[in-house]
Amino acid sequence: MNIHPSDILEVMPAIEIIEGGKIFELASSDWDHLHALSSTATPFQSRHWIQLWAKHFSGANSLRTIVIREGQDLVGLYPLVRTSSPWMAMRPAGVGPSDYLVPLMIDGQSELLANVHDALSELAKKQLVDLHQVPSDHAFAEQLSDLSRIEQAKCLILDLPSSFDAYVAGLSKSLRYDVRRLAGKALSERGATIEWATEETANEFADQFFELHKARWKSRGLPGAFFGKGERFQREWIAHGVATGSVVMNRLMCDGRSVGSVYAMRLGSVCYFYQAGMDPSASSLSPGTILVSRMIERAIETGCTTFDFMRGDEPYKRRWKPTKTRINYRILLPSQNVIGKTGIWWNQTAWRVELKVRERLEGKSLKPSKASNHNS
Repeated sequence: MNIHPSDILEVMPAIEIIEGGKIFELASSDWDHLHALSSTATPFQSRHWIQLWAKHFSGANSLRTIVIREGQDLVGLYPLVRTSSPWMAMRPAGVGPSDYLVPLMIDGQSELLANVHDALSELAKKQLVDLHQVPSDHAFAEQLSDLSRIEQAKCLILDLPSSFDAYVAGLSKSLRYDVRRLAGKALSERGATIEWATEETANEFADQFFELHKARWKSRGLPGAFFGKGERFQREWIAHGVATGSVVMNRLMCDGRSVGSVYAMRLGSVCYFYQAGMDPSASSLSPGTILVSRMIERAIETGCTTFDFMRGDEPYKRRWKPTKTRINYRILLPSQNVIGKTGIWWNQTAWRVELKVRERLEGKSLKPSKASNHNS
């Protein structure tokens, strides 16, 4: 049997860093294909999310994207953004509104994360590399296990059963009673209905969601999560996401007005609970309980096996009986110059301030255990 040398030649991965918005020109279709193929992909790794984020937050020119190919095939991608204030640093593109920020990799190729680690280490020779929202159960966190890390957030995860009735049966007695009491007939008797966003109503849903979100947080003396460019970014994403099925929104209508809205995302078998807005004056109707339960029900009906409450360990999320907790880390690759060392100090100080804010927002202490404190 004759074997040609090319039949046994191993195709080695080629890694490069593409600067600026050229990544959207050179790899758009490949990026979309990789995102569709990867079973660990999240909405925050999609090309459209990153492209909109760059448009509203950083400008495409500041992007530095790590690209890994095997032959002509794109097998890994990690978009970063170069920042200069208050010092030079590289951070993941999408930082801020994104809950998970890890490299996008093709299934079965986690060993390629070592190539990403090497590329980051090279970047860290010149500047601080400040990675955000790295999930503890992702192979990327293991690849970076020897580096300084900060516990940035807790994410509550709910494994879904095959039926909504089976799920409700496992809730606490009081919540089970509320879910059943507020379903169907009880809603119509109070003149309330639940509606779902469509491509035609996406902008209307977004308007009402932002109004309700601001009202909810204003009642607590806080500004909420969306304003300025952050809101403009979300509006564009919602319009795109509802049209493509990656954004799911519902609202509770009562007496002709919206009194509650839940904003979620869907990718593969996972439904991501992103944010909610409620009218404080409608608390007697329990819009939060109604809308979250219906979102979970819709997730089960459409084949989801996971409902991810994402970052934030708020007590109301615990009521829904999440089955596990994921830790998101902030991981620092310091350069060995004065600026890099100052960056480490600044980030650790900023984390303490952030912790106090989160304690207020989430209504409980989030101080990490000694085991999950800094490893520096």
